[in-house]
Amino acid sequence: MTALVDSDYVVKLFRRVEPGINPEVEVGTFLTEIVPFANAPPLLGTVTLRDDEGRKTVAVVHRYVVNQGDLWSVTNAYLDRYVEEQRLLTTEVAEDSDEQSVYLLRMQGVGKRVAELQVALASRDDVAEFSPEPILPDDIRGWIDELLRRAASVFDEMWRRRDLPERDAESIRALVSQRDAVCARARDLLPESIDAVKIRHHGDLHLGQMLVVKDDVFIIDFEGEPRRTVERRRLKAAAARDIAGLVRSIDYSAGAALARALGTAPDEDGRVARALERWRDLSVSAALAAYHENMSDPRLWPADQALSGRLLDFFLLEKVPYEIEYELAHRPDWLRVPLAGLARLMLSAGEEVPA
Repeated sequence: MTALVDSDYVVKLFRRVEPGINPEVEVGTFLTEIVPFANAPPLLGTVTLRDDEGRKTVAVVHRYVVNQGDLWSVTNAYLDRYVEEQRLLTTEVAEDSDEQSVYLLRMQGVGKRVAELQVALASRDDVAEFSPEPILPDDIRGWIDELLRRAASVFDEMWRRRDLPERDAESIRALVSQRDAVCARARDLLPESIDAVKIRHHGDLHLGQMLVVKDDVFIIDFEGEPRRTVERRRLKAAAARDIAGLVRSIDYSAGAALARALGTAPDEDGRVARALERWRDLSVSAALAAYHENMSDPRLWPADQALSGRLLDFFLLEKVPYEIEYELAHRPDWLRVPLAGLARLMLSAGEEVPA
């Protein structure tokens, strides 16, 4: 929960209070006092509780940054206009509108700021908690094992459920039938060793964690995935993990826009779906191109571009079980979004999974 105080400060209260060093405080202090990062609100203070279990962070205080809203909300509003524009066209066109071209510039800005953030987080070899470390074979095996464990849980849950949307039944059946192929893809994407480093990272990067500030973006909320323990959220990871979160969030925005569009009128010829898919592809390409252009620390990615692509694909695949778990528990009607994402990943590997 957050509250604005005197139009100058933002107070964030944590719903889940647990002992240990909260990443929001640790990363916020690092980006405010050790390696100042201009595109994150400065951390001004914390509220802590000490009890028999140890020290617990109750709240943090950041300086308020005047903004036009978070990028998820801004993107939703833009895509609703984009959908209406597509419906008004008499013929289907592939060219970008002026508004879309402007929006792609915003996505380029996102890619640039994420690259700069990661470079900042990896810039102090002398600070143990933030010093980049080589990705070890044990790290790779651990990532793969965790993905396979969560994937197995998701497959089992989908097999048991009988209350899932009928329109997604074909995709669900296809996915369950491809269980072995999905697991094989997870195992085969990464080699036994990778010449790159792991770093402290955002841990829950998506469009909702970015504030639109005029023509720029500020990155917020460094506590990581709330469902993970504090210690797991403090673990270092490949830079690709945060980039995968960004890519999946762009994909989710397109999926959400399509769901809203179908709620108001049918997409009988598939024009809206194709337009949103085109927007997603262009937006992801714009963000990734700007990210790589501004990535000035070569240690964060393998020099081999093919391996870099496989590393990103792995973390994109890692996101899917988490997304399916969430949708199964909270929004079954949204299952189509992670299912479609998985279908694209499998098609890139030569496996067919209907979306």
